[in-house]
Formats: sequence, C-alpha cells, structure tokens
Amino acid sequence: MANTKVVAFRPLDCDDMERSIQLCNGIEYLIDEFLRQTNGKESRQLLNSEYQHHLLKIADHLEELIHRLTYLADKNNKEFYFSHLYSILKSLNCMPNTLIITAFYLDPTREFKRLVNRNTFNFEVGQIVKKIKFIKSVLQSLYVGRKSGIKLISKM
Repeated sequence: MANTKVVAFRPLDCDDMERSIQLCNGIEYLIDEFLRQTNGKESRQLLNSEYQHHLLKIADHLEELIHRLTYLADKNNKEFYFSHLYSILKSLNCMPNTLIITAFYLDPTREFKRLVNRNTFNFEVGQIVKKIKFIKSVLQSLYVGRKSGIKLISKM
C-alpha cells in the first residue's frame, strides 16, 4: 500500500486566479507609488489631475479584481471554494469607493474644491493595503491547493 497524500480540494489554477494574484501585486505597487509621490505634500498640492488619474487607475484594478473573483465564486458555486471566495468578496466590495470619492475631490477643474484629510485618507489606504495582502496570501494558497488560506479566512 502506497502512502498517498490526498488533497482535500483541487487547486484553483486558472487564468482568473493568476490574474487576480497579479492584480493584488499591481494594486500594492500602485498604492505604494502613489504614497511616495504624495509624501510630504499638503492637501492643496494634491489638487492635480495626475493624482486623480492615479487613484482612478487603482480603483480600476480593484474593480477588475472584484469582477474576476465574482466570476470565480459563481463558477465554483457548488464547490468548497464558494464560501471562501464570497468572504473575500465581502471584504473587497466597498474598497474602490474611497479612492473614487477622493479622486473626485482632487479634480483641479472643479469650481468648489475640498481639501483631503490626510489622516483619514492614509488610514483608509492602509486598510486597503492590509486587505489586499491578506487576500493575496489566501489566493496563493487556493491557487496551489493548500489549506492554510482557508484557515486564515476562518479566523476572520
């Protein structure tokens, strides 16, 4: 009798999973780049269309990530993965809103301008980064078929 190790579930190794992990890496990089560009600048100096477009690009990547994970959850609806992908989606769902609203206020062509509260914005961006790092580790675990990602979600 050969001692074979049976995996509890098959890995989710598909193009959508690979792209989702790439999007997580890209979002982390874009947020880091934005924070480096805006470090030390006052709120009035942020009223720039370049910063607005940068935030909208990050929000675009987040929306694509949500779309791909929704497709994966729908495709694996009857399988073990659905509840775990669904819990990831719940935590991701409203993250782009902060970036979209802030980008709206950074538009230099608006007649009435509103300054960005840096402390609140940095807190929200920090929350996004934490969630993306967590999601990336869970997705990588599901991608190779390890249970460690599932254990991380159950601790939430």
